[in-house]
Amino acid sequence: MKGLFRIVLLLTALSTLASCGGSSHGGATSASTTVGSTAPSHTTRDTTPIFPEVTPMESFETYQNPLLDYRDENAWEGYGFGDPFVMRFNGIYYLYVSTLDGQVGIRCWSSPDLVNWSYEGYCATDERTRGAYAPEVYYYNGFFYMYTSPAGNGHYVLKSSSPTEGFEVITDNMGMSIDGSVFIDNDGSWYFYTAGSGAIRVYDMDSPSSMGTERIVSSASVNGGWTEGSMVVYHDGYYYMTYTGNHVLSPSYRILYGVSDSSPTKFKAMPEHNPLLINTSEDVLGIGHSSTVKGPDLDSYYIVYHALLDLKPNRTMNIDRIVFNGERMEVIGPTVTPQQVPDLPDVYRNFTLESSLEGWTLTGSLGSADNGLCLGADSLLVSEHTFEGDFTAEYNLTSVSPSATAGAVFAYTDPQNFGACLFSPALGQVIIELTEKGVTTQTAVDTVRSFGEATRFDCVQSLQIERKGGDYTFYMNDRLLCTLTSEGLKGGAIGYMTRGGEATLGFIGGTAAVGGYGGADAYKTVSSIGGFIPAYENTEGLPTLTLEQGQRAVLAEEGDILSYRILPSEGGSYDLAALCYGDEASEVTLEVYVDGRLAGSCDLSAVIGRPMTAIIRSLTLPQGPCILSLRLAKGSLRVESLTVRSSAEVSELGSPVYTDGGWTVSDTSLSVDGPSFCGKILYGSPNWGDYEVELTVTPKDLPSCDLLVRVTNPGNPAFLGQTPDPVGGIYWMEGYSVELTPERLILAKQSYGREEVAGIDMSFSADTSYVLKVVCRGAEIGVYLDGELMLTYTDPEPFMQGMVGMRSQFCSAEFSGLSVRPCP
Repeated sequence: MKGLFRIVLLLTALSTLASCGGSSHGGATSASTTVGSTAPSHTTRDTTPIFPEVTPMESFETYQNPLLDYRDENAWEGYGFGDPFVMRFNGIYYLYVSTLDGQVGIRCWSSPDLVNWSYEGYCATDERTRGAYAPEVYYYNGFFYMYTSPAGNGHYVLKSSSPTEGFEVITDNMGMSIDGSVFIDNDGSWYFYTAGSGAIRVYDMDSPSSMGTERIVSSASVNGGWTEGSMVVYHDGYYYMTYTGNHVLSPSYRILYGVSDSSPTKFKAMPEHNPLLINTSEDVLGIGHSSTVKGPDLDSYYIVYHALLDLKPNRTMNIDRIVFNGERMEVIGPTVTPQQVPDLPDVYRNFTLESSLEGWTLTGSLGSADNGLCLGADSLLVSEHTFEGDFTAEYNLTSVSPSATAGAVFAYTDPQNFGACLFSPALGQVIIELTEKGVTTQTAVDTVRSFGEATRFDCVQSLQIERKGGDYTFYMNDRLLCTLTSEGLKGGAIGYMTRGGEATLGFIGGTAAVGGYGGADAYKTVSSIGGFIPAYENTEGLPTLTLEQGQRAVLAEEGDILSYRILPSEGGSYDLAALCYGDEASEVTLEVYVDGRLAGSCDLSAVIGRPMTAIIRSLTLPQGPCILSLRLAKGSLRVESLTVRSSAEVSELGSPVYTDGGWTVSDTSLSVDGPSFCGKILYGSPNWGDYEVELTVTPKDLPSCDLLVRVTNPGNPAFLGQTPDPVGGIYWMEGYSVELTPERLILAKQSYGREEVAGIDMSFSADTSYVLKVVCRGAEIGVYLDGELMLTYTDPEPFMQGMVGMRSQFCSAEFSGLSVRPCP
C-alpha cells in the first residue's frame, strides 16, 4: 500500500420500463437506471480529467486461487486442505487444516506473506488427533493452545511452546459438537464457539482449557439448520462473525456473517448482504469454513476458505480480500483468476530472524539474546523510513527485562518530538508518552490480562498503533487499550526504545494506511463470477478528497474523479453497477472512462435519501490491468461500491443449465407432478443482464407456480451425487421469483432465503392458463399478467445479471412457451 486516494458520498438510481440501454459511446452503453442528487453551487476551476497511469502486468506479482490443493505433496491424499485456519504470530502466518479421517496427526505450514507456504511437518501426533477436525491455534502468555474435534467426537485442547511442533493434549474430551473457535475480547475475556443445529453455540471460558456458561448465538444460523465453522474478529468498533452451513460436500456450501457493535455473543444477521461468499459453478464451488486474518500490510484483512474440486472430498485453500464498511463486511471474491499479491508493509523487519541494522539508526547499544535482536538498556532504534501522515504499526517484543521499561516508538522526528508506548513489567502496565517540543504527557493503562493472570514479559507480547488524523489508537496483542489525541505529532519514524534494562526484539512493521484501507491501490480482479470494489478504494495520483462516515466516496464538484485499478480476467464486455445515494432532486451526469478514454455516460435523477444502483451495460474492457474511472460531469453524488462483471448477450435458451426435482419434458412444455413436489429448472447464462422473459403457466393445483429471473448460484441440499432434495432448496438461489399463488401474485427477492418485495391480491384457478411476462431493466423489474402491468419494483441493491427459469412449490403444473429476448 502506497498512497490512498480518499473520498466521500453517494447517489440513487431510478429507471423506467419505457427505456432499456441507451446510446453507445466507445463500445459502452449508457446507464439502464438513473440516479441523482443535489448539485451544489460550484466555483470555477480546471476540470480537465486527470487519470492515474496503468501499471504493466509484469511490474507486479500475482497469485491465483487455489493457493494449495491436492497436488501439493504434503496434502492429505483424497482430502486436501479442509477447514483451513491461519494464525498470524510475530509477523509469520501459520496454517492448520483438518486431518483425513482415520489418520493420526495434525500438519502445519508457515508463510511470510499469506501466499508462499512452506510445509512445517506434524505439529501434533497424539493418538487423540485421529481424524482431527478444524484445528485452530491461539497464542497466550508464552504458549500456543490448539482446539480440535477428532472425527467430530467432542473437543480436546492441546498446548505447546511452539506454533509448529510439540502440541500435547492437556484436557479430557470436553464434548461440544465440532469446529471449536476462540475469540479474545478487548477486556481479555475468552469465548469458545462451536457448531450446532439451528445456531452457533458460545461458551464463556474459565481458562484456555476449560469452559463455563453455554449460550446460543441465535442470529448466527444458516437457514435455521446446521451451522458450523464460525470465527469472530473485532475491527473498528464492530464484532464480525463468519459462519458456514448446509453440508461440507455440497456445491451450495457457503459463508455468511453477522455483526454486533456491543458484544461478541449477540449478533444480528445481515440478510441483505448474505451469503458473504458463494459460488455453485464449475469455476469454484462448495465454498466454506473460513478464517479471517490480518494481511501482511498490517491494515488489510483476508478471508481464508476451502472449496471443492469437482464435488469430490478434495478441498483447496483459497484467500480473498475482505473490506469493512461500518457494519458491512464484503469480500472481493471469490476469485479464480490472477490477482495482485497482498502488500507488504513499508517498514518490514523481523529481528527474530535477522540482526542486520541496515535501514535503521541505533542510539545506544545492543545486548545479547538467543531469541531475537537484543536492544541494550537506555537505547533507541528507529527506522530511516518516515511516515508523513496516517499509519499503522506493529511491534513485537520477545522479552523485556524486569527492570526495564521498553516498547514502541512512533512519530519520531527528534528527541524533543516523538511518541512512545512502553511495557512496564514492574507495574504491569503500558505507559504511553507523547512528547511535543520537549514537553511530555504520560498515560498509564493496565496490560490486557485474562483469567486474572499477570502478563508475562519473558515471552512474546505485541503492541499495535494506529494514527488517523490527530488520533492515536493503541492495542496490546490486537486488544484495544485506548485512544489519545495529539495534533503536534504528525509524522516521523517508528522503532524501539528501552529504559533501565534490555529488551529483545521481534517483528516490526509499518504501513501508510489505517482503518482497513491497506491495499487500496492494488488491482482488483473482475470476472464472470465476481468484481466487488468498495468506492473508497481509490488509486493514488489524484488530489485527495475527504472520506465520509460510512466510507462513501463523494463526487461533489464538476470534474471530480474516482479511479480504480482493476484486473479484468479477459477482454470483452462488462456490466458495471454503482450503489449510490442522493440528497435532493437534481440533474446528475456520470461519465465512465477506461484508461483515460471516455467509454460511456449516464444521466442520473436523484431520489432524496434513498439508496439506488446505477447500472451501465456493455463496457468494453481489455484483458489485464487497466484504470476504471468515474467522472462527475454534472451535479453531485455519493458512491458506496461498484460491481464489475463480464456480460453475455441474451440468446436462445438451448438446453437447461441447472435442474433439481423431476421435470417431464415434451415438445411443447415442461411439467412437474405434485401436489407435494418441488423443483426448479434454469436456462441461459448467469451473465445475462437486461431482458424480457415470457411464460405460460397452467397450475394443476396450487400453492405456487413461479417464473424465475436473474438467477445465479442455484443449489439444493444434495451432495456427492445423492438424490437432490428440492424441498430443502426451494429458496437456494440468488435472484427474483414471480409467484402465482391461489390468492396473490408475488414478486420476491431471494438470496438463500426469501423476501416479498411486491404483491397484489387476486385469485387464480387450477387448470387455467396464465401468461406471465417479466421485464428486467437496470434496477427495475416489471411483472405483467396476461399483457397487463401488475407489479413494479425498483431494487436499491439489485441482482444485475442472471439466468431465467421455472419453479414449482408443492404443486403440479405445466409450463410452456418460455422465451427470452433483449429489452427492445
